[in-house]
Amino acid sequence: MKKINMLLGRVLLACISWPALSRVWGRIMRLRRPRCLALWMIRRFQKSYRIEMADFQGKPEDYGSLAEFFLRPLDLQKRPLKTDEGGLLAPADGRLSELELIDGDHATQVKGWTYPLSLLLAEKLDPSRPWYVATIYLSPRNYHRFHYPVSGRITGCFHGGARLFPVNEFSVHRVKRLYIRNERVVTRFALQDDDLYLVAVGATFVGSIGMNYLSCGLPALGAWHPCDVEVRQNDEMGHFAMGSTIILAVPASRIESVLAQKNSVVRVGQPLFKIKD
Repeated sequence: MKKINMLLGRVLLACISWPALSRVWGRIMRLRRPRCLALWMIRRFQKSYRIEMADFQGKPEDYGSLAEFFLRPLDLQKRPLKTDEGGLLAPADGRLSELELIDGDHATQVKGWTYPLSLLLAEKLDPSRPWYVATIYLSPRNYHRFHYPVSGRITGCFHGGARLFPVNEFSVHRVKRLYIRNERVVTRFALQDDDLYLVAVGATFVGSIGMNYLSCGLPALGAWHPCDVEVRQNDEMGHFAMGSTIILAVPASRIESVLAQKNSVVRVGQPLFKIKD
């Protein structure tokens, strides 16, 4: 029975992972008229996910569509973001579903399943160098803008993946190499003499992954694109249009100490690692 349930789950996930379905849902989320329908969707979404507005700008009825409400911005007067140049900060609100030190090229998706970190990052890595990998899962109720974890320079980005599987617990236990198969944007930062990577992974019903440092939108699929952009820690980096995942990959040689725990809830600006001087 367990194998049958696993097979049925995989068939369901395969059916809903096609990007066309997410584009249709994206159009529904952007509906502004009739106004009563837009407000009804916003209120139902808020109630279903028990979303509190204490940290955000305005009230639910101030937003023109469900898509706008989903991307509600923080009120920085109510929730200021403090910088810490000696730390690597959480770029998003969510649950720290994985936090591990890997020696080799295999990072954990779930217990018993791994994926090649080099394939996720689309870069050839030195297998003898250990890496810290932190995975933050954003549920639909979370804040869906994400911020720069460090100040520094972006040196490149990669746009890859062709599917949009869900990234919740149900899916990560059923779809191998999920984060590699899903649409993703890899951003490479210069961290002194090393590189730091932030991977924004799309999911089912994600209408878009937006990157603020890319003025012309996401690049074509399948190749690295050079960048030379200076950024400041905690400034807004981009957004998701539905629940998704962010993965940070940091050379262990640059980390002095780990400041967070696996499965803990994290918020933008919370220190995850202390960086060596």
